Amino acid sequence: MTVLLQSHYAVFVSAFQLAGGVLLLANRYLPLGLTLLGPVIVNILLYHFLLDLTGMPVAIVVLILWGILAFRNRQHFSCLFVQRTS
Repeated sequence: MTVLLQSHYAVFVSAFQLAGGVLLLANRYLPLGLTLLGPVIVNILLYHFLLDLTGMPVAIVVLILWGILAFRNRQHFSCLFVQRTS
């Protein structure tokens, strides 16, 4: 944790968490908020899976809640899964 704080990585990640959370709470640009929070949640899951298992249940709950929101707004992400024809 010391390395993450000294390298200012934690500040960078916190900024993305704050921006994504504000977008979700304001219910404006919800797909953008989900997109910002997705990689952060993956980072949290990997941290708890690989380094510190004590926070894993909370990380899984966060993933489930993110998944529910992403599923409810899947129409905004459908264009990402369309195969391009050449």
